[in-house]
Amino acid sequence: MKLDEIVGYRLDMARCAMLRSLHRLLDETGFRPADTTALLLIKDNPGCDQAELGRALAGNRSVGMKVASRLEARGLLVRDKGRDRRSKGLFITPAGEARLDELLRLHAQSEERLAAELEPGERETLLGLLGKIEQAVLREEADLSASGKEAA
Repeated sequence: MKLDEIVGYRLDMARCAMLRSLHRLLDETGFRPADTTALLLIKDNPGCDQAELGRALAGNRSVGMKVASRLEARGLLVRDKGRDRRSKGLFITPAGEARLDELLRLHAQSEERLAAELEPGERETLLGLLGKIEQAVLREEADLSASGKEAA
């Protein structure tokens, strides 16, 4: 097997290339790709908590807390009553919605650059295939959890 035949390697290299491109677009804004993810998640799921945010960022509650605190300090989100008395919900502010619109325009530019070499229909095919890979890993983790083993 050659390195460029390993799916995980190719995914990682594509992800790194995508992030370099996106960081170049976001560089002057002072925002990170995770900020866009966070604002979009909070807009689509008002009242979600830091643990949910952390999972969406492929991390944990601590990651969610750091990103939420950074966005809250910029006035882009607020913490308010959560789903229970022990948690705080996250809510996007009007300023956060305006900033999200700007960030999504930059992300759209990045997406356009990424898809420039794809033939018509290949973007949708790629997204579908990536979803299948994610589902296979989620199924593996669910099986491990059900058997009492931890997912690494």
